[in-house]
Amino acid sequence: MKICLVRNDKMGDMILTLPIVQGLKEANQDYEIDIVCSKKNQNICKNYKSINKIFLLKNKFYQILKIISKLRSENYDYIFTFSPGINSILISIFSKSKIKSLLIFKSRYKNNYMSKFFDRILGKIFFTYCLIIDRQLRFSKNIPIHQTEIMMELVTKNGLNYNNTAEIKNEIGFNKIDLISKNLCLIHLSSKWINKYFSEENFMNLLDNLKNLKINIVMTTDGTSKNVFYEIFKKYDILTNEEFENLKSINNVLILDQLNFDNWTSIINSSTYVITPECGCTHIASLSEAKLCVIYDSDNVPGMIAAEYAPWKKKYTKLFSNNRDLEKELISFIS
Repeated sequence: MKICLVRNDKMGDMILTLPIVQGLKEANQDYEIDIVCSKKNQNICKNYKSINKIFLLKNKFYQILKIISKLRSENYDYIFTFSPGINSILISIFSKSKIKSLLIFKSRYKNNYMSKFFDRILGKIFFTYCLIIDRQLRFSKNIPIHQTEIMMELVTKNGLNYNNTAEIKNEIGFNKIDLISKNLCLIHLSSKWINKYFSEENFMNLLDNLKNLKINIVMTTDGTSKNVFYEIFKKYDILTNEEFENLKSINNVLILDQLNFDNWTSIINSSTYVITPECGCTHIASLSEAKLCVIYDSDNVPGMIAAEYAPWKKKYTKLFSNNRDLEKELISFIS
């Protein structure tokens, strides 16, 4: 049996798809499961043992045609389109798969009558199964909208054998760093920290209070960090990716700037605590043994975002950006 999953969006989306890969594989070892991925989530796929082939989808027209040609030659029995967007839909339509399934999430913000209208039309015409999820309605009625559960729902519609208790931690190839202290707190410096409720000054106070707990702190960065953390970058030592690879020990506070994927995942996987706004770091940390705290943007339907993107089968602390006691709650999380 040959199965293809189309998931060409963000890193967190791919991690939430891995239980589907593992559940199918554990139900039948003869299943060959291929993935169409994006550049953003390609590294997740490369590190996952149960994935057979990986196809990188880029947005240029000739590259889309190239992927379609490759998929047609595979003669899939099933193709599941879990990602939104016309490119995902088109490669599935022309894939020659015997059974095509499409997952459509209606907008969590806009009027849902016209939401994803064109996608829904294509789904009804060209796909064997088209599962349309009204997030606003389901959330209001306390019906699950978690990405993984919804993907499971579509797999079940196809009648495929599936293990819904599959664990994915042991299948992902993230390294650990032996030299790291057991009392390490990693904070991800996304720009999502800074808003009308929480300033860089608040963040500086948080670091001072955490240091009083006698723990070591590393702060990892992304492309947004330097746009908002001006004083942080002035105050603390910064290690580049190359310097990190020669690191012998961690004492006090370090900024680990723009680590490559392998180094970034290894430091997350070696941490005792991870504190992060909701982003890809959340889902990488969900695959580790770290105690995890996730901060949700109070101005971006936080309850719905948490219900849809909560770390899969990982106990974690959930906080909101407008919490007046956010600093105290984070100190309490560590202590």
